[in-house]
Order: sequence, then structure tokens, then C-alpha cells
Amino acid sequence: MAIESYSKESLVNSTGFSPMDRDILKIVLDNSKQYSLSAANREIIKFKGGIK
Repeated sequence: MAIESYSKESLVNSTGFSPMDRDILKIVLDNSKQYSLSAANREIIKFKGGIK
């Protein structure tokens, strides 16, 4: 079973993330890559320094 992946634009415009988390995604994600939801969440946590 393939894991769904999404573009930076799709994730940044997703209502599944808080406005602050979407701002973080704008900073940390690469425009040319695709990300799973879990990968996007890991990037948010890493940016916050491991604090949720």
C-alpha cells in the first residue's frame, strides 16, 4: 500500500493544520518535494524544537 504524498502547496493550504503550523510548513518544506502527512508533522515538531 502506497503512502499518499502531497506537495508543499497542498499541505500549506490544508485545513488539517493550524494556521501557525501552516506558516511553519511554508518555511521548512521544499517546493520540489512531496511529503506524507506524518513527514510534514515531523518537520513541524523538528522546527518547534521537539515541543508540541
